[in-house]
Amino acid sequence: MSQRNGMSTTKLQQITEVYRPFSDAKIGVACIKEDGTCLFANDTFTHILGYGTNELQGQSFLLLFEQKRHKQTSARLATLFKGKINSYKLKLNLLKKNMSVFSASVCVSTIQDEANVAIAAIVIISGISADADQLLEVKKLSYAVEYSGSAVMITDANGCIEYANARFTDMTGYPLNELLGNTPALLRSDQTHANIYRDLWNNVLANKQWRGTLVNRRKDGSLYWSYQSIAPIIDQSGTLVSIVSVSEDITRIKEHEKQMEQLAFFDPLTALGNRRKFRDALNQIIATPDTFNRALLLLDLDHFKQVNDTLGHDTGDQLLIAIANRLRFCTNENYTAFRLGGDEFTVLVHRADNLNTIEQLALEIIELLAQPIQIDSHEILITVSLGITLIHADGDEAGDLLKNADLAMYEAKRLGRNTFAFFKPHMDFEFKRALSLEMNLRHAIDHEELSLVFQPLIDLRTGKITGLEALSRWHHSIEGDIPVADFIQKAEDTGLIIPLGNWVLKKAMEVVLQLHLAGYPELMLSINISTRQLLNHSLITTLNEVLTETGFSPDQLTLEITGELSLSSIDSVLDTLKQIKSLGVTLAIDDFGTGGISLNNLRQMPIDILKIDTSFIQGLPNEHDSTIITSTVIAMAEKLGLRPHAEGIETQEQQQFLLTNHCFSGQGYLYSAPLSVEQLLCTLEENTGLFIDHSLSESDVRQIQ
Repeated sequence: MSQRNGMSTTKLQQITEVYRPFSDAKIGVACIKEDGTCLFANDTFTHILGYGTNELQGQSFLLLFEQKRHKQTSARLATLFKGKINSYKLKLNLLKKNMSVFSASVCVSTIQDEANVAIAAIVIISGISADADQLLEVKKLSYAVEYSGSAVMITDANGCIEYANARFTDMTGYPLNELLGNTPALLRSDQTHANIYRDLWNNVLANKQWRGTLVNRRKDGSLYWSYQSIAPIIDQSGTLVSIVSVSEDITRIKEHEKQMEQLAFFDPLTALGNRRKFRDALNQIIATPDTFNRALLLLDLDHFKQVNDTLGHDTGDQLLIAIANRLRFCTNENYTAFRLGGDEFTVLVHRADNLNTIEQLALEIIELLAQPIQIDSHEILITVSLGITLIHADGDEAGDLLKNADLAMYEAKRLGRNTFAFFKPHMDFEFKRALSLEMNLRHAIDHEELSLVFQPLIDLRTGKITGLEALSRWHHSIEGDIPVADFIQKAEDTGLIIPLGNWVLKKAMEVVLQLHLAGYPELMLSINISTRQLLNHSLITTLNEVLTETGFSPDQLTLEITGELSLSSIDSVLDTLKQIKSLGVTLAIDDFGTGGISLNNLRQMPIDILKIDTSFIQGLPNEHDSTIITSTVIAMAEKLGLRPHAEGIETQEQQQFLLTNHCFSGQGYLYSAPLSVEQLLCTLEENTGLFIDHSLSESDVRQIQ
């Protein structure tokens, strides 16, 4: 860059070429740089001052002024190029080449680039004796020249178009003959507010320049954005005689701005407002107190990750779009929906008459989202957990309100999902406790601070221990025994179930292998596997590695699959189950009768054992429903070639009912609670592998068989 103001030589040359057409103009026209260097002067300009053609080019503008005016002239130029003024006009004496004085009217105006930065100036001079018509022509020409290359239009005082350049006709699509005598109103669209036109005319009638953006309509009906500079031209008596409009088509700029705004404030997948848009809207609500109730609703889709893992991310994305579209049905001028990211959405309630209105909205959202969603060949059932916090009542900080809604949402999940909960102060304590539980669990897994207990699996006919179910336990050094349901659920929610499950696999095999070596080689090992583990692509690799490392025989291992395996997950785990089966491992369905596995699913799955849920066994033999369900499951298992196994046996009457209905395998406190390894060894040694107290006589066994 060779110029002080950063403008390239090429740019200066382009500017110079723009003004070449004025070489033959009858008024003196010159173009100068910021430092006063003359870039161009037409013949009239040089002739007036007694110079030859091109003689002033490269000379200083100050050369034309008396010495006493140099400082003042430099200051005016500096003010002009700093953008403090756009032009100035004065009458003074100029010096001709022969040093004689020439009384002149001098008008200096800036030439601006696309960023409205002054890059050069146009100088127009004329003798004081010039008549009024000539001065008026100079004014018109100065504006037209200043914005040369832009769309220029000139009207008379009544707004009738007198002139439009080629750029203007190209931009609007109107030929010149259709413009002349018409008014700019033919370009108006309903996209520009009337207040803008009112402000425009107020400025013009006050002899002030107006700059702004209008949305105009071309002859073909298409809309375009026009950035316009409109200025009045008045004669010597102060009367408005013409109006000059210089405009640029900024449609592409506006479209780019819209795209940037869309990227900055809207979620590209769902087109809902994004987290940034949400925070702006929330802060605006907080900053404008109102007597109406206001609320923040935070929505989290239940088991959305499972949909992603089983059906793929494309289907997951389509599901999010469908959810967003349904949320739009629940919104109006008082409710606005946003997507924060992932499967989290929010709804801002701008005004509600009472809390019941907010509750009704929450119920409407839950009910609407719970309806089946068809995506390609999949019918997806999804539920939502919804947390609600009241703006102002629960807090006045965006961060606090979002945290409150998050806590309430987790409370809704704790309540069973597919419901909502309002924020309560005690939830903060529960959240901190849950966070502490997660951190402690992570530490316990990493440092192998958990332990295993084993509940014997019993042949109900003989009382003999046929196997062991491995169950994890956690004794915290400060908190004491942590409930199994608490830390297993936390492991599921956080993904810690993967490392925890891997540890259980290896540790349980090592323990039971030692029991085999200690004289109990017939013992089977049963281990629970969660849906999340089955969906983990590394399960088969991990299982192979542990079997190889420990030397445990696959045909003595049973993996128990939770009965709550969802319908959407079954298709995705079938291949994994078949791979497990191919290793020689036995497969069982745990808690059968309480989950989502249908008979058709059961037929497709390579299952060997059905474990009847404790809830059915507890009602035996007196509760009618329990007896019907249990006997039906046993009969069904027999027909399908599966082995039924009862969980939670606590009485001899329950045992007798099961045996009578040909269920010969079970477990429960009637026989033994879960035992530590030491307790298990003692039990095995004391009873030589038999629980004599609850075994049947030989005649009873023969009768059942």
